[in-house]
Amino acid sequence: MGATLDALHRLQRFEMELLALRKKVEAKRRAVRGSENRLKQIDATIAAKEAQLKRDQAEADRVELDRKTREAEIARLREALNRTKTNKEYSAILTQLNTDKADAAKLEEHVLAMFGVVDEGKAAIGALSESRVKEAKRTETFVAEAARFEASVRDEIEAVEAKRRAAAAELPPSALRIFERVSEKHDGEAMAQALQVDPRREAFVCDGCHMSLTLEQINALRGRDEIQICGTCGRILFLDEPVASMKPLN
Repeated sequence: MGATLDALHRLQRFEMELLALRKKVEAKRRAVRGSENRLKQIDATIAAKEAQLKRDQAEADRVELDRKTREAEIARLREALNRTKTNKEYSAILTQLNTDKADAAKLEEHVLAMFGVVDEGKAAIGALSESRVKEAKRTETFVAEAARFEASVRDEIEAVEAKRRAAAAELPPSALRIFERVSEKHDGEAMAQALQVDPRREAFVCDGCHMSLTLEQINALRGRDEIQICGTCGRILFLDEPVASMKPLN
């Protein structure tokens, strides 16, 4: 392997080490964001239920007031019934009294139903509030864990970054630009080995996309220290040492 491909290989190794470390850091941060999002969802649900509870309580109070008003009217009619002097007046008051009693009974059912709805709403908010306390504690734990982990790997990341910079400095600017472009496209995996699929014949595929490579590309990798790109996935190709040491074929 020539100097350029050797430097690219080292750069790839450090790139993957950095990627692995950064993914671990990101996983910790993602856990924090996930818990924070759950807190926001709980808060939004609590707010919605509190608004609904306020409406339900207002409805319960309104119906209860109607019921009390109807009960007062029933009491008044009962007094009036006791003071009646004619059958016609008695009959009219009694009819109205029975009608109001039926209405009062319906209002009583409505009041009880609304009070039940209010109690359910309060219980739901209470349960959500307990969940929020637990989730808030989890958020604190995730934040502390993320901070501890980032502190524990900070020196390691800086050391690998320094090695990566050193490897990058060994490359011609054009080769480095190619590597960085391909690395960005393939999540850090800028290089792929040219694999010989059958030891009895010269047939190679790209280990990145498993598509066939041309004999011209293989010969270039064996005989010249220059970048060869897979025509399918765009990764930078390399050969392992035994195959690379073989003579180019005509």
